[in-house]
Amino acid sequence: MRKARSIIVWVLIATACGASGGASPGAAGGGGGGGGAGSGGSTGASADAIAFGGSLGLAYSPASLTVKVGDTVTWQGDFTTHPLVSGATCGHPDGLFATGTGTIFSFTFTAPGTYPYYCDVHCSLGMTGVVTVE
Repeated sequence: MRKARSIIVWVLIATACGASGGASPGAAGGGGGGGGAGSGGSTGASADAIAFGGSLGLAYSPASLTVKVGDTVTWQGDFTTHPLVSGATCGHPDGLFATGTGTIFSFTFTAPGTYPYYCDVHCSLGMTGVVTVE
C-alpha cells in the first residue's frame, strides 16, 4: 500500500507580488499538452508549493522539487511580472504549460520525468527551476 505523502513548502511572499487573483489552488492548469503530463485538480496526492518574486527576487523557492506521479505543484507569485513557461531552454517553450497573469497556478504531473520551467522575462538572468516526477 502506498503511504500518503504530504510535502508543503511555505514561503512568505512580499505584498508586492499581490495578495489575490489568478486560479484557485487545484484549478486546471494552462495550455498545451503532451509529454505525458496533464493539468487539473489534485487526486488526493501531495500538494507542493513553489514561491517566487517579491522578497525572493529572481528565484524560485525551491528551485528543484521532486514529487510523485499524481502530485500537484502550485506556483505562487506575480505571473504578470514573472510569466511561468515550461521548457528547458530560454525562449523555447515546450507547450506543456504557461501563465501570463494572476498569482496562483497549479499543475498535476501524471507521468514520471524531468520538467524544467523558467520565467519568460528573467530566464537569461537564471530564473529557472525543475520538477522531477518519480
